[in-house]
Formats: sequence, structure tokens, C-alpha cells
Amino acid sequence: MGKETSSSSSSTTALPVRQPPAISIPPVPSKTYLHHTTLHPRPKLILIGDSITELGSSHAQGWATSLSIRYNRRMDVVNRGMNGYNSRWGMAALPLILEEILGPSAASSDGNDAAGDECAKGGSMPQEKKRHRTDSPNIDDCSNDERITTTAAKQAPQQHHQHPQYTFIIGYGANDSCLPDGAHSRHHVPLDEYASNLTRMIQIIQSWNSEKNVVVALLTPPPCDTEKQTKSRNNENVTVLYVEECDKVARNLGVPIVNLWKGMQLPAKNYDEKNSSFFESNQQWKIDYLSDGVHLTPMGNYRLYELVIEMLDQPSAGVVEKEKSGLGLAVSALPRAYPDHSLVDGSDPGKAFGTTDVA
Repeated sequence: MGKETSSSSSSTTALPVRQPPAISIPPVPSKTYLHHTTLHPRPKLILIGDSITELGSSHAQGWATSLSIRYNRRMDVVNRGMNGYNSRWGMAALPLILEEILGPSAASSDGNDAAGDECAKGGSMPQEKKRHRTDSPNIDDCSNDERITTTAAKQAPQQHHQHPQYTFIIGYGANDSCLPDGAHSRHHVPLDEYASNLTRMIQIIQSWNSEKNVVVALLTPPPCDTEKQTKSRNNENVTVLYVEECDKVARNLGVPIVNLWKGMQLPAKNYDEKNSSFFESNQQWKIDYLSDGVHLTPMGNYRLYELVIEMLDQPSAGVVEKEKSGLGLAVSALPRAYPDHSLVDGSDPGKAFGTTDVA
């Protein structure tokens, strides 16, 4: 009886669901904006995971969509999330994703340019031009109408490797942690296998192509509302175990991690300070962040976006410190792709790009 009274009181005093703020590109000094540019291929941020990841690109307020806006012209966001997947199925799909993004693995390469060889199979790019594009990812190299030979690769070679070319963020666990005897038991993966799958994924990504500059980070499973997901999930007794195991893998392998389970039970950064204690004590996160007890509302997407940005902005460390290691990918540190239009000579545009027309 007491619980019912408490529940009723909580529902009548619950704070209204907030809407996320608009996402914009963080401002940088005008001099930096104009002159901090590059002719090298843009780095890529590849998101791998389940529906939390896939749905992050399905609407204007998705967390992956927000990342695309934030890194516009600086880093391309590639979403390879697949709803319903667990780490076992993600492990099976990983080689196809890596071959698409990084080209053939070192084990299958015959020593030639991996990205170029992949295109050569389709006969879409002449051998001579492949030599000018060895730093480009496979999905960019396969161009049928390449008409420019670029000398960009010879310009500021160290700048190209100042930041990783490929950043992978792996986010599995929401489905792995389904109850083995629950409504979604086919998605369940035992805890030890889950940890093994994450470990193998990281190792495979890191060793797939030694010529590529690749880094990896992990997302823990997000929290779920046990009351709404009672037939398939248990946040306090099961999901948390997968979170802890994910954290152990990150620490063992020295990769950054975003603790969604902890962070998404806290208010967003710009939350009204006087309501913060109420948010936590009344579990307002279930209302603000979750639409059905597991998938995210627009505000939930925004909170996930905030937490990922914290990790991406945080400078990388030689030794992983507790929840403080990042990837050093702040927007202000990344150059914009291609010269600013104000610096292009209208009568000789090729000069700004270091290109020669060979048509």
C-alpha cells in the first residue's frame, strides 16, 4: 500500500519531459576557421552496435545525426548499427564492415595497396591513379570519374596522421543482457562470451590493416527500465553486470570507454540545478531518456551524444585513467576539409588544392 502511494505521488510530481537543444558546430576563432584546413581525406568515425546505434541516425535528433552535424566538414560519421544485434552477431558481421571501411585484412592482402586492389576487382580505377590515393579509404577510392591527380599526400605528411584516420566506437550489450529465460532470450549472450566478443572485436579492428591509423572505444550498455522491460531485462541485477564486464575489457585493453549506464541515470549538463536531486531520487531519467524502457527519446539521444562528446574531446592518455581517457578529437583540433572559399584563386583554383587537371 505504501509503495502504491509513493508511486502515485511520484507520477503527479514528475518533472515534464524536456526537449533537447539544437545541435550546432562549436565555434572556433576566425583565423583558425579560415586557415586550419587540410587536403587529406577526412577521418571517419564508425559506429558499430545495436538499435541504440542504428536509431541514432534515423531522425534529426538522433545522437549519430548530432555527431554528423558537430563534425561537419571535419570528420565523416559512418553508422553501422543494426537493430536486434548482440555481440555474437556483431562479431560475425565485423569482417564485412571492416573490409568495406578499411579494405581487405592484412592476412588476405598480397602486399599491394589494399584499397586500390579492392577497386581493381571491379575495374573502376586505373593502376596509375591508385598510386595517388593510397591514403584514401576503400569506400572513397572506388571512383569511376577520377579526373584529378593530387599532390596533397606530399604536403604536410605529418598533419595527416595527427589524428586517427578511423575511429571505431563499439556499443553492444543491450541485447546481450536480455534474460536467458525471458521474452527475448534468443538475443541473450552469456557474460563471459560477451566479454570475449568485445575483446576479439577490438583486437581484430586494431590488427585488420596495419597501414591504417585506427583507434577503438567502447560504449557500455545503457540503463533500462526494469518495470517496463520486466519480461526481458533487469537493469539493477543483470544489465549492470554487462556494464562492469565492458568496463573490464576497456581497462584490460587500454581503450577509452563511455559509461552510458551511469551517465544516463544523471541529468544532462544544462539541467536546472535545483531539480537535479529530484531527477536522481525520482529516476526522472526513465521518463526523460527512455521511450519504451530501453530505446531512447530525443532527450535520451541528446544525453548519449553529450557523453560520447566528453570522451571524444578528452585528450588521449598514455595510460588509461579511470573514466578520464579520451581520443583527442575535439572539433577545434580537427582541420576542415579543403581550403576556405575565400582563399581559392578564382582564376587558378588548382593552386589552392595542389592539383593538376589531367583530363
